[in-house]
Amino acid sequence: MKISHALALTLFLCSLSLGSQSHAQSEASTSSGGEYKPADRKASRQVKAVLNYLLNQRGKGFISGQTDLADAEWIKANTGKYPAILGMDFMHVPKRMGGDVKDTATAIDWYRQKRGLVTFQWHWSSPSGAENPGSGFNTRNTTFDLAAALSDPNSSDYKGLIEDIDDVAAEMKKMSDAHVPILFRPLHEAQGRWFWWGAKGSENCVKLYKIIFDRMTRHHRLHNLIWVWTAYPASQGKGDPAVWYPGDDFVDIIASDYNEKKQDYDDLVRLTAGKKMVALAETMNAPDPSKVLNSTPWVYWVTWARRDWNKRSPDDMKQAIAHPLTITLDRLPDVSKW
Repeated sequence: MKISHALALTLFLCSLSLGSQSHAQSEASTSSGGEYKPADRKASRQVKAVLNYLLNQRGKGFISGQTDLADAEWIKANTGKYPAILGMDFMHVPKRMGGDVKDTATAIDWYRQKRGLVTFQWHWSSPSGAENPGSGFNTRNTTFDLAAALSDPNSSDYKGLIEDIDDVAAEMKKMSDAHVPILFRPLHEAQGRWFWWGAKGSENCVKLYKIIFDRMTRHHRLHNLIWVWTAYPASQGKGDPAVWYPGDDFVDIIASDYNEKKQDYDDLVRLTAGKKMVALAETMNAPDPSKVLNSTPWVYWVTWARRDWNKRSPDDMKQAIAHPLTITLDRLPDVSKW
């Protein structure tokens, strides 16, 4: 019997809610050490290995990362070492955006040949309403209405969302076949509302996130994803992060963008009652581990694209990479065997 995608999603969410209490309790019991329970209950061995590694090294070392391969190469040329995490973007993967899939091969090589970790964000250009698709992820550059699209699963806009998700899933499938775990960070910075996925409020954003989660894990059977949710801490004044939070059953790691103070860290820890690890998914300046790890044990940091670095960024990067508490690519163990 065939059922609609909307009904399938409803049944999926109901099934999760039935077991949410025991699942949350099991997460709480493992947040301080041992094994970390993935949001995807069918998560691959590689996903579990990465989460367990992150959990067990938390506070002992600071895993380094950099967005874009060319910028990671700059770090290698200028410091002698690669960062451990390479960040990439699904922006141009949808067929209507040109179907640029070169980052898939880059990610597979980084994980399998260099033994590094990979993370993907998605500057998702809206399925419609943007004169220039290249900037269609910004609210100001599109008339796309997420609330209207989600209210009608038969609409062209809703179908456009699903088509884009499926195009990205096809690349994730290639990485899954290569046993590459992905730190996947969809719908980032939603609270800021400057991206269309946040412009219509938290309810619609969370609904879209859960559609992505369902489409990836149940429809496409992708279990190589580590689900990272970007939240603005309460201290930043961008609204209550709790109403934007998709829930413990849909998130593996809470991440902050550019908010690195102890208050920011503490706010994010409180958001999940300490059940989720906290990371710096975007930062302009590489942090000094000796100044932050004791009070704010972020599990990793990823510096944003070098084209936007400020004047301190190169020096901060060189100092951070040389620091004995920074985990660079050469100091990263074979996480697949963790």
